[in-house]
Amino acid sequence: MHATKMLVFGTALTVAVAASADDGAIRLTLDPAQDTLPVWSPDGSSIAFTSERSGNPDIWVMPAAGGAPVRLTFHPSIDHHPVWSPDGATIAFDSDRAGNADIWTIPAAGGTPFQVTTNPSEEAHAAFSPDGSLIAFDVPGGGADIWTIPVTGGTPTQITTDPAVDTTPSWSPDGSMLVFDCDYSGTVQLWTIPSTGGTAVQITDVPGSNFDPSWSPDGTRIAYTSLRAGNADVYVIPAGGGGAVQITLSPALDVTCDWSPDGAHLVFASKRTGNFDIFTIPAGVFVAVSPSLQGGSWGSVKAGFRR
Repeated sequence: MHATKMLVFGTALTVAVAASADDGAIRLTLDPAQDTLPVWSPDGSSIAFTSERSGNPDIWVMPAAGGAPVRLTFHPSIDHHPVWSPDGATIAFDSDRAGNADIWTIPAAGGTPFQVTTNPSEEAHAAFSPDGSLIAFDVPGGGADIWTIPVTGGTPTQITTDPAVDTTPSWSPDGSMLVFDCDYSGTVQLWTIPSTGGTAVQITDVPGSNFDPSWSPDGTRIAYTSLRAGNADVYVIPAGGGGAVQITLSPALDVTCDWSPDGAHLVFASKRTGNFDIFTIPAGVFVAVSPSLQGGSWGSVKAGFRR
């Protein structure tokens, strides 16, 4: 199915920031290695993330309140970008252990990984559908698109077909929509599309790139990373587009966020301690202001913590 793109903006974009320069973020990891790409478990008890503390990127799991992490993958390849299944029993991740990047799953309690995608192309950025039956992913590189595949493997279904680069899908809680980032408009912005394919709608339109979206558990908001103010920070926007709220205020890079199951907090990776560590932060309360909007280099920043 051809995925047509359409520009729709319900209101003028108004940016908001926290009232205090202290954004209230709490540090969870203390290791000198790089800890990135955190995701909250469906029951709120744990956070999975990528860490290089074992010498190369592997998947680790730690208590959501902080504490000793447990290593989940043990392969010398690159294992990263974990995501929980809706029932919390399985974690999907990207790995090049079979020679190129593919989507794999592993029991959240540990066990034998299962290879979901087997194509010669590279697949990345897995996202479970809310009913747990499908995994959405992208194919990095020129002309990247969004696809879905059964969790048991099989034939993938192409969702976007445009010539732009479409990456990092996230499902709406009801499973009807996907949000992703795309450079179709000339800069990387957020778009939504029906999860079975169709017309894509652009929901951000600001100078600077916007990427790595995460749909809120109640379906009303989307959290993401933005360079709109010249620095990578976490923002939240209504799911249909509109005024954005700036969540993080550190001059360091704050990236790759995910929601707590109750929607009250966000977990993200930040370089505010000198290397990437995992932090949590409340998802509200804010006052509206109008800071100047500046562009930024999406490729150089995103490559540093995503690929």
